Amino acid sequence: MPKFFSISGALLLSFSLFSQASHVEAKALLEESSAKMKSYASISLEFSYTFENRKVEPPVVQNQNGSIALKGEDYHLKLEGIEQIRVGKKLYNILNEDEEVQISSYDNEEEDEGISPSKILSSFSKGYSYKLGGTEQINGKTIQYIILKPVNTLTVDKIMIGIEKSSKHVYSLQQWGSNGTVTTLLVNSFKANPKLPANYFTFNRADYQDYYISE
Repeated sequence: MPKFFSISGALLLSFSLFSQASHVEAKALLEESSAKMKSYASISLEFSYTFENRKVEPPVVQNQNGSIALKGEDYHLKLEGIEQIRVGKKLYNILNEDEEVQISSYDNEEEDEGISPSKILSSFSKGYSYKLGGTEQINGKTIQYIILKPVNTLTVDKIMIGIEKSSKHVYSLQQWGSNGTVTTLLVNSFKANPKLPANYFTFNRADYQDYYISE
């Protein structure tokens, strides 16, 4: 009997040490990727976005393609008929099908709901447990997956982030909701410090003379 407990204790200790090592490595890789992304003056991404829920009738599956360019705290997002431009403390939602522009202003950080780079890169820095997932070879690239479990929410079961090991660029992000939803963001192309038009991060009212503008 004492020998049995000795073996069991050793196995439990070994598993605990492995879990701690996995947690440390996973968080370190996530932080390294965040630092790498923040080091660029600007970036541009082309991505595919999928939202699905196969637990409802009829099942819901939505696929969209989009692009986003980011510079500092400003960004320009395009997603199938919708544009969003963040300039300083203002956010411009451009609804091309409705010929409407909705303008929001932020007086403080608590009101800021924009997709600023700092929010994207730091949103997983706390409130989650971390562990390494598997690796996958995709188009000659090694993708390391990190699995995150939220600590204080019942709406999200888990999140899995794919990071390319050599460049430390984010390759994918997948989130499983407790209600059966699965959201997937896949980066199809990534450019660091791309050449963009000088006015790409500005909103020019003259370009939307026929649009209804509300603010």
